[in-house]
Amino acid sequence: MQSIPQLVNDLALLLAVAAVATIVCRRFKQPLVLGYVVAGFLVSPAIGWIPNIVETADVSTWSQIGVIFLMFGLGLQFSVVKLTTVGRPALVTAVVEMSLMIAAGFACGTLLGWSPSTSLFLGGMLAISSSSIIVKTFGELGLRTKAFAQLVFGVLVIEDIAGVFLLVVLSTVAVSASVDGGAVAVRIGRMALYLVVWFALSVILVPSALKRLRSELNDEILLIASIALCLGMVVLADAIGFSSALGAFLAGSILAGTVQAKRVDALFKPIKDLFGAVFFVSVGMLVTPAAVTENLGAIVVIALVAIIGRSLFCGLGALLSGATLKTSVMSGLSLAQIGEFSFIIAALGSATGVTPDFLYPVIVTVSVATTLASPLLVKNSERIYHLLVRVLPESLFALRHEHLERAQEEDGEPNLWVDYLKRWTLKLGLVVLAGIASVEVLMNTALPLLSGFVPEAVLNPLLAAVGIFVTGLFLSNLFYTGRKNEFGVLWMKSRRNHVPLAVLMLAGGAASCGVVAYIVHAAGARQSVWMFVLAATCSLLLARSRTLHSWFLKLETSFVGNLNESILAERLAESDEEERAGWVEERLYVVEVEASRTLRRLGAERSSDFLFGIAHNLDLMAIEREGVRMGSQALARLTKEELVRRINDPADPLGIREGDVLTFLGTENEVDAYLQTLLKEDSIDEADAVSASFDEYAAAHPDKLDLACVSLSVEAGSPFAGKTIGAVDFKGSFGCLVVAHEHEKLLKMKPSRNTRLFPDDRIWLVGETAAAQALPEKDGAA
Repeated sequence: MQSIPQLVNDLALLLAVAAVATIVCRRFKQPLVLGYVVAGFLVSPAIGWIPNIVETADVSTWSQIGVIFLMFGLGLQFSVVKLTTVGRPALVTAVVEMSLMIAAGFACGTLLGWSPSTSLFLGGMLAISSSSIIVKTFGELGLRTKAFAQLVFGVLVIEDIAGVFLLVVLSTVAVSASVDGGAVAVRIGRMALYLVVWFALSVILVPSALKRLRSELNDEILLIASIALCLGMVVLADAIGFSSALGAFLAGSILAGTVQAKRVDALFKPIKDLFGAVFFVSVGMLVTPAAVTENLGAIVVIALVAIIGRSLFCGLGALLSGATLKTSVMSGLSLAQIGEFSFIIAALGSATGVTPDFLYPVIVTVSVATTLASPLLVKNSERIYHLLVRVLPESLFALRHEHLERAQEEDGEPNLWVDYLKRWTLKLGLVVLAGIASVEVLMNTALPLLSGFVPEAVLNPLLAAVGIFVTGLFLSNLFYTGRKNEFGVLWMKSRRNHVPLAVLMLAGGAASCGVVAYIVHAAGARQSVWMFVLAATCSLLLARSRTLHSWFLKLETSFVGNLNESILAERLAESDEEERAGWVEERLYVVEVEASRTLRRLGAERSSDFLFGIAHNLDLMAIEREGVRMGSQALARLTKEELVRRINDPADPLGIREGDVLTFLGTENEVDAYLQTLLKEDSIDEADAVSASFDEYAAAHPDKLDLACVSLSVEAGSPFAGKTIGAVDFKGSFGCLVVAHEHEKLLKMKPSRNTRLFPDDRIWLVGETAAAQALPEKDGAA
């Protein structure tokens, strides 16, 4: 009779003991993770009460797979969009708490006589709470709907994503075998660059591939493909130098944004539970009575640092974020434990040999202690709050009140310069990032791989052209959108703004030339005047290329749409056809302003009301003079350049005069910003700073503005398909303004003229009723 592999015997024992231990834990209302750890302790070689695991190396391999699948499952629960919904309080709380806990952990390890690397790993282990334990505790105590619980859940989201990047830092320290700041920073920067490129390409390609293969993906194929993606990302992460956990998390987070996320999560859950159980049991196997007794002093100290430090620092972060003292205290005490992420960090340190063997059982024992203490702390959090109210001095509450008042004053009205500088810096940063990434990925990675197949004389210029093209996509976005909104308003408001704005534009041009020159130089070109002339010429051509900008907009739409695919699908499912038809009309706003002030520009007096409207990207839809609408058909067909020329010509019938009523159309944010500008300029009174959505305005003034908003679907055979909005020239040809564009379920208001239309896209147009309603018939007849 052929004997079965020893691994089967070990797994049978491991899972049987784990099942019994978790049943006991469930009976006594303890987390299942605690049961797995206890089961591992019981089957470890150090305990002789029951048979022991024999092939520990095989079980260790399974536990590594367990880490991978746990992180993949965590990624499936995570979405980049969640970071935009957790809010400022959760972000401030998490940043304060994690920073101070890493510092406290490092200090604690140093005082215990441990090495800098070990102390840094300890800080990382103490910086992250256990999501599973907190969710279970809140569920059992009925606290999930409480105000402080929402703050805690937001902090957990931030901690999870920060923990993933903490793995990058710690794995870099492990590879470098030191905490030398310069070396670690360079390595992290290089790895982060690969991470950004890798994530961006994956978001663009993977969801798009799933859409195309949707009809072929039954449950079995989808599960196999998802696991293949997970393990493939793990292999790639390891090859680049990242931890396998990071690769698995990224694979999950990429799928999390797709419409298949919930289906993949449901299919994958049994596999995650199985391998996760093996991982947590293997964690318990490392805990021995000897290790606990030898390091009992360190365990007690670290457990106290974890419970007191996390409670105190989380509460402090919540207070700084503006939460009440009660919410801060209850949130801090709820986050006073460590769990699965700490095990993963400990496993990383142990596998790389950076941390000593005793640290793993120490941190597991600390986790068990904090897990047992967690329900007691949460149950008594309100009592502790009342105790603090009686003990803390009144002056402390007064000081906090003053801090909140100052913070609210600083968060008041938006600063145009700050907004403009943020956008400009982001766009320029993307240009620089694209250039550096092109050189790093193409020249330093692809070139050595391809040099054996293609002559370098051909390969170098080819890769340089690809790098310049990729950089050119972002260059076009920097300069095509650089003179809108904040720029235009700042330029109009004061001549003193002209010089700094011009300097910023020149700086952007110089930096762009430098990036292109860097790519050309990396391709083997010698430094010379001609190289910089070539770079400047390329930069100018790329910056003004409408074709490049249209492809950038397509990539941007695909990236954002794929990242939000599941959310967009849910919103579509929750609304019927009639509701979707009114989306655009609800998001478009109309504002009427009486022309009353002028600015001297280019040697002539010009309407400031009109100039600021154009600067805020509003569209002039009508001019009313003494109760009569002026030149509505001409306004509908004029380009913005022609409109500006005619509006500012006193001899032209369309020239704006004092007392004319100007009707503008824009998004809610554009209209609000315009009204705020006029208020600051004293052009209007507070009572006149009103606007209405397009549908509300049309209902209130049925005879005042003869405009209609219609939608048009771009079919495969449409003459519009494959063309940009500017090339079709809806305004000049049909007298209609494109106000919204939907591509792959993503709706974008006020799209750029360079937006390219594809089959199955939908556009919304506003124009005079007769022209707008006839437009779909023209498309169908064309």
